[in-house]
Amino acid sequence: MPTFVDMFAGAGGFSEGFLQAEESGKCFDFLLASDINPTCEVTHRMRYNRQLGLNTEFLTKDISEPDFIEALLAKIEHAFGNVEVDVLTGGPPCQSFSLAGERRKNDKKDDLFSYYLKVIEAIRPKYFVMENVAGILTKDNGKIKERILREIKNIVDYDALNSFVNAIETSHIANCISDEKKKQELNLSIKVLKIWIEQNSLAAERRDDYLRVLKLFESQDINQRQRNYALESLVAHKNEIHNHRLEQFCLELSGNLVDAYRNNKATSEDDRNVIRQALSLISHQTDITHIRECVKREINASQLKRSKYKDHFDHITDYLDMAEIVDVADKQCDFLIETASNESISSAVSQIKLSLEILFEGAYETMRRVLKIAESSNVNTVALRSIAEKVALYRINRPIQLLASDYGVPQNRVRVVFIGCRNDQEMITAIPATVANGEKVTTAEAIGDLNYISIGAHPLDYDSNYFSKFRETETGSILRTVDGVLEEKANGRECHTFVEWSRMGRLNPKRFPRLAQHLPTYTPASSAEELESRPMSDAVLQNHESSNHSKDVQERYALIRKYGDYHKAKESEPNNPLMDTKKRNYTITDPSNQSTTITTMPDDFIHYDANRSLTVREMARLQSFDDSFVFQGKRATGGDKRKSETPQFTQVGNAVPPLMARAIATEILKKIK
Repeated sequence: MPTFVDMFAGAGGFSEGFLQAEESGKCFDFLLASDINPTCEVTHRMRYNRQLGLNTEFLTKDISEPDFIEALLAKIEHAFGNVEVDVLTGGPPCQSFSLAGERRKNDKKDDLFSYYLKVIEAIRPKYFVMENVAGILTKDNGKIKERILREIKNIVDYDALNSFVNAIETSHIANCISDEKKKQELNLSIKVLKIWIEQNSLAAERRDDYLRVLKLFESQDINQRQRNYALESLVAHKNEIHNHRLEQFCLELSGNLVDAYRNNKATSEDDRNVIRQALSLISHQTDITHIRECVKREINASQLKRSKYKDHFDHITDYLDMAEIVDVADKQCDFLIETASNESISSAVSQIKLSLEILFEGAYETMRRVLKIAESSNVNTVALRSIAEKVALYRINRPIQLLASDYGVPQNRVRVVFIGCRNDQEMITAIPATVANGEKVTTAEAIGDLNYISIGAHPLDYDSNYFSKFRETETGSILRTVDGVLEEKANGRECHTFVEWSRMGRLNPKRFPRLAQHLPTYTPASSAEELESRPMSDAVLQNHESSNHSKDVQERYALIRKYGDYHKAKESEPNNPLMDTKKRNYTITDPSNQSTTITTMPDDFIHYDANRSLTVREMARLQSFDDSFVFQGKRATGGDKRKSETPQFTQVGNAVPPLMARAIATEILKKIK
C-alpha cells in the first residue's frame, strides 16, 4: 500500500481526498500530516485518529525551523519504523505568489516553497504535489514559475551525479578540448560538482548525527529544563556545516587574484578586497544563511510587520542574502575586468566571475553545462548522456492548472499543481476531468437541503421534511457518481445525489468501518493540549450554525439579493443607510451555477434563498467535504487570536477541495510503481 505525508495540511483537504482514492485495488496509507496551526492538529486527530481509527501522526511545527526535517523524520521513524514515503503533498501558503494582496518582504509565509523542496530532497518520495494559487503562473512575468521548475530540477540524485563526475574524469574529456577557456570552464564545473556532492554528504551526516544525539537525550536521566537546553544548543549549530572543498575552492580563487595583482598599484586594495571578502563569505555561506534565518524569525516573532524597525531589519536580511553578496561581487568583477592593466589580471578576475556563476546556478544546471562542453568535443558521450538523465531526481514538464468544478466540486476554484515524478516513476502531465462542461454540480444541488436553518440557529440534525421536499425537486434529484459523473454516463457505477454522497460519506465503509459506528464529534479545543480538558459533543450534524445577524444586516442582505449585486444596490439606492458599510466584498451564491472560490471570510457569501451568510457546513459542502468531517475549534475568531487559533471558517476556506485531491490521488495510483 503506497504511503503519503501531507504537509501544510490545514484541515485536511489533501488528506481526505487521498484516503478516498482507490484504483485497481490500490489505496493510500496515511502516515503523517503537518501544519504550523495547533487547531488543525485537533481537526486531524479527531477525524483520522478518533473517528477513523488510523495511526496517523501529526507534527505541529513551523517548516522553516532549522530542525523541522529531523523532527519530521524522527516522528515517522518512531511511529512506523523504516518506512518509505511514496507521496508528499502540500500547498505552501505564499502571499507573494497571489494575484491579490501586496507582497510583504520577510513575511513568515514568503518563500515557504523552498522549505517544502528541502523536505522533498530529504524524503525523496516517488511523487510530490505542490498546490498553489493560479497567480503563481504569471507572477513576475512568469519568473516565479520558472524559478520553481528550475529548483525542482536541481533536486538531484547525488549517487548519479557522482557517477557522472567519475565518468567525466575517467574519460579524460579535458584532454580532447583545445579551447583553453572551455577547458577552464570544464575544470571549474567539475570542482563545483564535487563541492555539491560533498555538501550533500555533510548534510546527510549532520542529519544522522543529530537524530542519534536526540535518541541519546531520550535515554538520559535529565529533567525537561536540561533537555530543552541541550536541544536548543544542538539546533543552534545543526546547520552550520563547513565544506572543506568549498573553502579550498574559494581560497584558491582568492590566491589567484592576489597573485595577479602582485606589485600592481593601479587598482586600489579596497577594490580588490571586495572580491576576496565575497569569496570568504561564500565559503562560510551556511553560517551567513543561518544568521539571516535568525533575523527573519525575529522579524516575525517580534511582530515588526508595521514597525519603524522593519526597514532596518529588512536591510539586514538583504545584506545577508547570498544572491545579494554574489551580485555585488559580480558587478565588482566587471569593474576590475574593465580596468585591468594586463591579461593576467583580466584572466584571474574572469575566472572568479565564471566560478560565481557556476557556484550558484545549481547542481543540475552545472551538470548540463559539463555535458554541453563534452558534447562539443570529439568524445562519444552516449554513455555519459545515459548517466546524466538520472541526475535530475524529479521530472516535470510544466505546472498543471486545475478547475475544481471539473472534478465534481460545486465551486469554480482555480488552482495550480506542480507534480514532480521521481525518475524511476511514470510521468503525470494532466489530471483528467471527471465532469463535462454543462454537467457540473451546482450550488443548489450541494446545499439545497440545508436551508431550513433560521437566523442564529444551531441545529444538530437534518430536517427530514425539508430534505424530502428538496429531493422531489429537479435539482435535488440529480444522480451522480462520487466524482460527479451523471447517472446516464456512470456505466453501472454507484450513483446518489450530491447531498446523499455528503451525508453518507465518500470514504469506503469497508476500509473505515468505525465511521458508521459513531456520531460525528465536536470539541471547542484549539490545540491538542486542550483535548482532554475541553468537552466533546456528538451529533448527527455538526458545523451548521447560522450567524446571529442584526435586523440591519438581514435587510442589507435582502437589498443586495434584490439587485443581485452590492455595487448595483449601492448605485440604485445611494442614499439608503443600509448601504453605508465599510465592507465591499459580497457574493450572492448562484443556485444554478457553481460557487465562486470559497474564502476564509464567512460574511463574503450571501445565501441565494435567505438573508444570511453561509454556515461552515454549507461552505464545507461547496468545498466537497463530507458532513461527517467535523471542523474543530472556534467557529470564528479575530485579532491576535488568529495567530494561535485557526477558526472553522478559515480551515474550510484554506482547504484543498477533497474531490479535486481525490482526482490527483487517483491519477498517482494509476501510475505509481
